[in-house]
Amino acid sequence: MIQETVNNVIKHAKASALDIQLTKDVEGINVMIEDNGTGFNVAQLEKFDGIGLKNIRTRVAYLKGTVDFSSRPDEGTLVAIYIPF
Repeated sequence: MIQETVNNVIKHAKASALDIQLTKDVEGINVMIEDNGTGFNVAQLEKFDGIGLKNIRTRVAYLKGTVDFSSRPDEGTLVAIYIPF
């Protein structure tokens, strides 16, 4: 999931910075991936033709986790993933 997100940043975001935070606590694993790239309209998430974001959502669902995409055009993107134990 992290690799797919990083690939998306490299291929699409035109970002100059990428921050990855990975934390573990007694309940699960949290991953936050943030870039300062081109961003996108999350309301149109279902309309994307690529499989990258779909793969991320499928993998997170398989692990009974959650994923949130926060983005706006020209304001970068934040992907927050939580995987419970």
